Amino acid sequence: MRSVENRLLPYTGSIHVGRLRGRRVKIRDAKKQASRARVIEAARALFEEVGFQETTVRMIAERAGLSPGGVFTTFDDKVAILCQILGEHRERLFQEIEILAPTLTGTTQDRLRAVIALAHQYEFPRLRMVLAYIGASYSWSRKLEEEHRVLHRRLARVIGAVIQEGVERGELHRDLDVDLLVEVISSVYLRNYRTAYYAGFGAEDLNTRIARQLALVFDGAQAR
Repeated sequence: MRSVENRLLPYTGSIHVGRLRGRRVKIRDAKKQASRARVIEAARALFEEVGFQETTVRMIAERAGLSPGGVFTTFDDKVAILCQILGEHRERLFQEIEILAPTLTGTTQDRLRAVIALAHQYEFPRLRMVLAYIGASYSWSRKLEEEHRVLHRRLARVIGAVIQEGVERGELHRDLDVDLLVEVISSVYLRNYRTAYYAGFGAEDLNTRIARQLALVFDGAQAR
């Protein structure tokens, strides 16, 4: 009969093998995350230097010190990399907006102008990348659309809350379609980036433009 110690050896050995496999998985995951970070930083620099359309996956790979195949092990394509970069950026932006919104005073228009001015401050330094992101949204995958729709609902909720408070204060018409107005303002906000790029506007030019646009929109929304 085998001793108790001998009977336990296979079991002990399996634990040892399991631990080794666990370490290998952790090392492999750490390497993948490191490669992912290098791809993101390389792509960010190239998108800002030469533009999204002009940047190739091979250029990203060379800048990151990887093979093109190494890029595709972490991202499906160039659009996915762009979405990751802008998604992280907008996550920080929306956090700032959510912190700012409750502290705002003034009319509904004043508060909306402040929210959008903060967005301009964040977005304008990477305007080319923002335009590429907006353009890519017309053809990206349903998965990316769902992920980024969830992200952008945060900005829509802030804008909606500001407008709803204006309704409750009697500043805006009580029968106002708040969701539709949020949609209109969001569309104007995004469209302005294209105008800014091709017209050579600065951030302050954009702030002036959105103020005039909001004044025109709110002329029809104000309580009479």
